[in-house]
Amino acid sequence: MIIKFYFICTMLTMADEIWNIQHPRPFPKQHYYMLQWEQADFIQLKNGEWILRPKRKVDNELKKAIREKYVLQYKQRKQLNSKKK
Repeated sequence: MIIKFYFICTMLTMADEIWNIQHPRPFPKQHYYMLQWEQADFIQLKNGEWILRPKRKVDNELKKAIREKYVLQYKQRKQLNSKKK
């Protein structure tokens, strides 16, 4: 019974960590172990939207990979929006 409990807690923690990595945000509600997003990792636009900075000197390899993916998605969204107008 106790092993099942620890297993479930471990799986939920892993899922939460993966979600944090895949969905960067400037103000996380809790402290994460694998990757901690900070306000300095983002740029605030005039309309109040936060976007991830394209580069930052203090990044580790995981943050670099996520930034590249996120920036590519942002550029693609921006191109689609400009084509619609």
